Amino acid sequence: MLVSPETIAPSQNFLKEKTVKFILACLREEDFDDLPPTPLVRKDGNGKLVAIDGHNLIAVRLFRKEDVEVLVAESPEDGLPPTTEANILRNQELATKYDTVLDERRKVEAEGIITFADLIAQHQSLFAETSTA
Repeated sequence: MLVSPETIAPSQNFLKEKTVKFILACLREEDFDDLPPTPLVRKDGNGKLVAIDGHNLIAVRLFRKEDVEVLVAESPEDGLPPTTEANILRNQELATKYDTVLDERRKVEAEGIITFADLIAQHQSLFAETSTA
């Protein structure tokens, strides 16, 4: 499902520098096949999307003002096709985090990270796009 990153709430308070820089480079070089797998999200009790996995890609898409493709999980067994190692790892993350992600969301929210824009604001230096000659 293609959605605006603004409609997704983060469930962690960090981004990974190497991953953000890698995603930005892939997008800049139009190397879409090397992007991380589709982010996994679930709905909370109010129907709002909460990120389970894929925070870095969601943040980069928001930074670039682009929609992001997500997989909406309705149970811990939902997931991506197990065709690649990356997808298998994502599915393990989903199984592990599905039931706890809403509690994690509340903790992050208590820290003042309500949206992905808040998460980006805390990690602005990661989004300083520099040219690679």
